[in-house]
Amino acid sequence: MRDSYAVLAAGLRRWAPIPDAELVKARAVFRPRSVGAGTVLQRAGEPSRDVSFLVRGLTRLFFPGAAERTKGFRAEGDLVCSYAAVLRDGPSQLCIEAVEPCELLTAGRPAFDRLCQGDPAWQAMLAAMTARLFLDEEQRQRDLLTMDATGRYQAFLEQRPGIAARLTQRQIAAYVGVSPEALSRIRHALRVTGVSLPA
Repeated sequence: MRDSYAVLAAGLRRWAPIPDAELVKARAVFRPRSVGAGTVLQRAGEPSRDVSFLVRGLTRLFFPGAAERTKGFRAEGDLVCSYAAVLRDGPSQLCIEAVEPCELLTAGRPAFDRLCQGDPAWQAMLAAMTARLFLDEEQRQRDLLTMDATGRYQAFLEQRPGIAARLTQRQIAAYVGVSPEALSRIRHALRVTGVSLPA
């Protein structure tokens, strides 16, 4: 798993200059884990017990129910956990599921928390990640409040083209906030107007 830990080091250093000695500690905390597509990594109503770094694969965060609503996606290089549950130290309100087979490096919450209480670089990393999550959440809320479904669909394709290409239309519909049938009508209407769409 040497390559996986190299990906972990590069991914963490996107957020803050984590010293080599701290990466050695992280290697002792994060353990490799492989899961298949469809594996539930976090269930709603349960506490967030792990923090995972996604080496390869794609996950989705969604609110369960008769009409599932997808909050977002995490891809290679992202940390995967129910962040709100971590902050509140309470049960998760959402589920996390592997969309594709995933290779992860997973740390138990107590060990991860101890790691982040050490060198200040970890706190800088968490602060940068929190700021990014806040900005993404604000953008998501703005899209939901100010755009119609067609606008939200087009915005998703523009903002996350690499992710959109890896999803089914049903999964995209759950993110846009419409039924698969409604998304099909949106795609047809856009094609009629000459808009090029992914298959």
